[in-house]
Order: sequence, then structure tokens, then C-alpha cells
Amino acid sequence: MKNIIIAIGLCFSMLFVQAQDSGQIKYKETIKLDIQMDLPDGIDLQGMFPESQTVYKDLLFTKNESVYKDAAENENTDQEMSSDDGSIKIVIQQSETDDILYTNISEKKTVHQTGFMGKEFRIIEKIERAKWRLSGEKIKYLGYECQKAVMIDEEDQEVIAWFTPEISTQVGPSHYGLLPGAILMLSTADKKLEIMATEIVLKDVSSDIKIPSKGQKVTQEEYKKIVEEKTKEMEEMMGGRSIIIGN
Repeated sequence: MKNIIIAIGLCFSMLFVQAQDSGQIKYKETIKLDIQMDLPDGIDLQGMFPESQTVYKDLLFTKNESVYKDAAENENTDQEMSSDDGSIKIVIQQSETDDILYTNISEKKTVHQTGFMGKEFRIIEKIERAKWRLSGEKIKYLGYECQKAVMIDEEDQEVIAWFTPEISTQVGPSHYGLLPGAILMLSTADKKLEIMATEIVLKDVSSDIKIPSKGQKVTQEEYKKIVEEKTKEMEEMMGGRSIIIGN
């Protein structure tokens, strides 16, 4: 009887360890909008702009792979606003393309499927290891003990992350990760970006993780150039007084 009890205990222990490497994390992602425009004297549009934009995301992860994508609860409606005289128009546009970021930690690559002005793209990049610095600070969040890590991104902006070693895979929201645990909270020092986990479910999701396949294959630099050119075209069409806020 003693041997049977030990065997059962070992079985449950193995299942528990496996669960920590696979699951789903739901996030709330808020971006504060700071839009500056050169406008004629007497025209003030600040009251027309939303102060922030919030989207909901799902992160599906295993030990080596993850997919970060739009959640079903996002509102999929465009908004259009105009100045009183109709000379300036603001469009808040929701992309019809599913935004999906696939990450393969073992192969050190990401595949980002996204859309811009009705066209689909796949941006393939190599993962660059971020220079995280652990501070030693700890807090409890959603029942998990989290540790603080800080890094300086490509735009010289300080990024603060709280990760939990209790979920041992090196995943996180958006392009952030490669810490010794899953990132549950992330923000920039200026608070223009805040990402908070709202729910964690540990389960086998390996069958739901797929590499995105839609869109023209481009590099990050090629995509940036396309966005700049298309934005310039739109400004010329609208007389240089149109803003598109895309999700």
C-alpha cells in the first residue's frame, strides 16, 4: 500500500510541474495617446482625441513557443470625428487583419502577422536578448509571487516588468520576455504603455499555437518604410490634415 501511495504522489507531482510550462494568460493593454499636430491658429483639437486606447490580448504558451493575439472581447468598431468646419478629420481605425505575434524561444525568432490600411504583412525577426536587470523587489499579484526587472529599450525608454518564476517559461506580452518566468505586469516609466495580466489558466494549449501564415513576408525595416509611404499618401489625399490611429 505504501508503494502505491508514493507512485500516485509522484504522478500528481509530474502533472503539476508540466502545468507550469503551458497555459493561457489574459492581458489588458492600455496605450496613452499623445498626438501632436501643427494646426492653424485658433484650431484646438485636443478635446477630440481619446486620451488612451485599451485592447485585450491572449497569450498562449508552452515551454518553447507562444502566441500573443487579440482577444475576442475587443470592440471591433471604427470611429470617425471631424472639426466643426469639417476641415480636419480624425479616424480611429481597427485593422481587419488578426494581429498575431508568434515567438519560438528555442529557434530565437518571431513571426508577427499584422495589417496596415487594408494590407496584410508577416514580419519575421530574430530575437535579440534584452538586457534585463533584476532589482530584487518582490510583490504578490494574482496569487503569484513576482519579481521586478528593468531594462532600457531601443528608444532609451525605461521598461519595468514584474515576472513570476512560478510559471517557469520565458514568455510575456508583446515582444517582451526572456526573463526567468512569465511577465504578468509591464509598463514604461512614462506610463504611456501599461500591460496587466487579468487571468491565468494553466493547461495544455500546444494544439492551439500555430505559426501565422497570412500576409506579405517583410523585414521590420521594410514594414516601417511601407507604413511611412502609405501614411504620406494618406496625408496628401486629405490635404495633410488627417490622422489615422490604427490598432
